Amino acid sequence: MQESKCKLVIFSDIHYAPEKPINNGSIIDRKLMEYAVPLLEQLTDKINNDIKPDIAINLGDLVEDFNDHDKDIINLNFIWEMLKNIKVPFYSLVGNHDLRSMSSRTEVESIMGYEHSTFSVNMLGYHFVFLGLDVNETLGVEFGGIFKTQFISKEDLEWLKNDLERNNLPSVIFTHFGIAEDDMKGNWWFAKSPDHALLGNRKEVKEILKKDKNLLAVFSGHQHWTKKKVEDGIRYYVVGSLTENIHDDGIPDGVYFEVDIEGNQIEVKECHLDLNMGE
Repeated sequence: MQESKCKLVIFSDIHYAPEKPINNGSIIDRKLMEYAVPLLEQLTDKINNDIKPDIAINLGDLVEDFNDHDKDIINLNFIWEMLKNIKVPFYSLVGNHDLRSMSSRTEVESIMGYEHSTFSVNMLGYHFVFLGLDVNETLGVEFGGIFKTQFISKEDLEWLKNDLERNNLPSVIFTHFGIAEDDMKGNWWFAKSPDHALLGNRKEVKEILKKDKNLLAVFSGHQHWTKKKVEDGIRYYVVGSLTENIHDDGIPDGVYFEVDIEGNQIEVKECHLDLNMGE
């Protein structure tokens, strides 16, 4: 019997804003948000006309928040309308910046047309799982709303356990915050505060994932760098930010993954957009 094949494009952390937020309490030096629109336009064109994957996925932080509910809603609507131009099946996570000024995740879910931002879909013989973040208004909005959004709810943890137990297809997990342990040494954003890079209740999540014999890989964003880690035999891939000034040269990283899955084999190719800067 011929094994199933599936091609994915995965990108993350667009950080769209029509102008640089002032006094939102976040460090924005390395976020080249002015290139969010042309980068997304170029990536959309490549997805639709060149790569033509079976599925495209964004791992969250669609916007650079203003810590202002009304402005953030406007910007989320704008960038979501742009993402609708992707002509293949497309799914997105919600990131901490998307939720920072929200009292719950329901408003952002409504913009995206999702009943719930934690969900799973089956496609071409594979099981894709998207883990949504919780919103806890009793926690602070500092650091781009990380404290407020750094957890998966107890209800979603139970849902994940049951979902994976029912599934018998090769599975892939998508999450905004990192799950694999990492001291973040050398990371521009998180070297001094590695816990800000990682899901707060990741240990509970990993206890569930370790029991899933069908799990092929876990993909996350948020950390604004690109790397791979293996922990307890599970492959964790981190994709950097589309707009990160990764080399401090004013040129956005433009990073995305092309992922080919065949049977239980997964191949991840790191790619970069080029806006022909300075030409």
